[in-house]
Amino acid sequence: MYPNKIRGGIAGKILYVDLSSKKIWFEDTEKYAKRFLGGRAINSFILCNEINKIYKEAGQKIKWDDPRIPLIFGVGCLVGTLMPAANRVSVDSINTFNNGKGSANCGGFWGAELKYAGYDHIVITGKSPVPVYLWINDDKVEIRDASNIWGKLTRDTEYFIHREMGDDSIQVMSIGPAGENMVRGAAIISAPGRSASGSGVGCVMGSKKLKAIAVRGHGAISVADPEKFMAVIDKITEQINASTNLEPWRKGIIEGKYLPESPAWNFLASYKNGQDDYVPLENRKKLVGMENGVPRYKKMMMSCHLCPAGCMALYEIKEGRFEGTKCPNYWINSTTYSTKLGLFDPEASIRFYYMCNQLGMDGDMCSNTLAWAFECYEKGLITKEDTGGLELNWGNEDSILSMQKKLAYREGFGDLLAEGVKEASKKLGKGSEYFAIHMKGQDTVDPYRIIKGWGFGISISPISGKHLRGAVSTPDVSGPPDVEWKPTEYKNVPEVVYWQGIVRELEDIIGNCIYVGTWSGTHALSVKNYAELLSAGLGLDLNESTLMMYGKRSFNLEKAFNAMNTDLSRKDDYPPHRYMEEPVKSGPYAGHKCDKDMWDKMLDKYYELHGWDIETGLQTRMSLNQIGLEDIAEMIARRNANIV
Repeated sequence: MYPNKIRGGIAGKILYVDLSSKKIWFEDTEKYAKRFLGGRAINSFILCNEINKIYKEAGQKIKWDDPRIPLIFGVGCLVGTLMPAANRVSVDSINTFNNGKGSANCGGFWGAELKYAGYDHIVITGKSPVPVYLWINDDKVEIRDASNIWGKLTRDTEYFIHREMGDDSIQVMSIGPAGENMVRGAAIISAPGRSASGSGVGCVMGSKKLKAIAVRGHGAISVADPEKFMAVIDKITEQINASTNLEPWRKGIIEGKYLPESPAWNFLASYKNGQDDYVPLENRKKLVGMENGVPRYKKMMMSCHLCPAGCMALYEIKEGRFEGTKCPNYWINSTTYSTKLGLFDPEASIRFYYMCNQLGMDGDMCSNTLAWAFECYEKGLITKEDTGGLELNWGNEDSILSMQKKLAYREGFGDLLAEGVKEASKKLGKGSEYFAIHMKGQDTVDPYRIIKGWGFGISISPISGKHLRGAVSTPDVSGPPDVEWKPTEYKNVPEVVYWQGIVRELEDIIGNCIYVGTWSGTHALSVKNYAELLSAGLGLDLNESTLMMYGKRSFNLEKAFNAMNTDLSRKDDYPPHRYMEEPVKSGPYAGHKCDKDMWDKMLDKYYELHGWDIETGLQTRMSLNQIGLEDIAEMIARRNANIV
């Protein structure tokens, strides 16, 4: 079933660090690579193995703050080669919102640097009694004191490490004050402006007293068949350059298809905590209009390692109250967060996103939690006495930025918000649970009601509440052959989301950016391209069918972790109540909502495609055995957990 040997692509070692005992050791990557290739798939398998070991010791389900829980960094198996846009690193652990599978993903330059240092994965366990950071310089690995950078913003942390080591080329991933204070939605930040957000991975890192991981590598990554590999590289480079969508991305997208008048706003923006999914045109123009909106502040476009698209803009505010703000920003994030809060001042929008990165917070969680608080204030459920004197009126930029800081430092009312909307609404009560927008406990910022494949893809994701695990928005997104679908309709949505979910796993196994892959953006590559690249790069004999099996295996590992450590099931794959009960109020799609009967039909079909139990939405032993996960099925069964 598995290849005999991996002959290229991987660096070859997994680095293990126990922060409690200060023990450091290594393992061969190939032990796992033959079965899972790399990236998130290997992360997920190690995580399942470790949680199974801990369960044997504890005899009960494990909570996110248990020091034994690993925090795993895994770089894609073609990162470090010459594959365009291969630069992604997956960060996996337990989800701080529901104790299920936690996962985030990040671009930039850190992943390639780790491969050049000789490592494919880092597995962090234990908890340090004092703040530390990990310094990796090729084969030298040190646990260093971080007392003098504990409390610093992520930007300042990177600057300090560069000065201490005398090398500005060192790549750093770090947490900010939000991670240190164990805000549930804390992120891990890699400069410039790249963020591993979601599932509270920064919170887990903070609980271990690990401030940063700094890496310098001087090696190289070889491939199995250089001549064949470069021939495939030349071919896919031509495909990318031929994409009609490439130039708009290089210009920052706004100058392309995402103008204020674009129908894309129907899946980009949830307005005022989901009270509507239509943002008035005049507000869109204020926020992203070419003359006075966010594009006005664009200084230059930036790329991750080896990326031909370069979709991230550097925005600079040169005067006024936010003078000196230099913010690398993927502009859609700014748009999504701002509309959730009714914030349409472009400078305040840029500043909000900038501070999310500096404080080390997932912008989804931060904006969603603040939006819940603003709606509570609007409805009279909380007052200025609760908020420390802040008036939480929609669009009030002073209150937004002040409460953002309180959240990161757990100050006053921010301490409640730091738990995320599900827990915060439980504690507040007063009916606030209804408009606490979350999926499986994790804050979710996206609109669900109009673009059915978008809402469905987010809802069924094993990691909860994120749109990068199968959510689809426009028909030009790649999908299974001969399957057509329309964004606002339910027909064929399960088939497209199923296919996309598996391919998302493949792209995180490989480590390439999905915007240059099969998803949105240039969507210039195909599964066939990936099979050709992996065959030449790793020395395997892969076709589209065998490669999709690796993707299925990876997706099911994430689902299996949930079965091992949570009670998540079919009941948790429905969208937030508001989106099922309240229709869109205005705009061209007024009246749209998530229909319960149609959702049931989509879930039935989706579970059928996976071979899962339709009644419960859980995996079956047969479905896991068929994709080579017999040992995972045994782990679930031995714990008397959720398997059919």
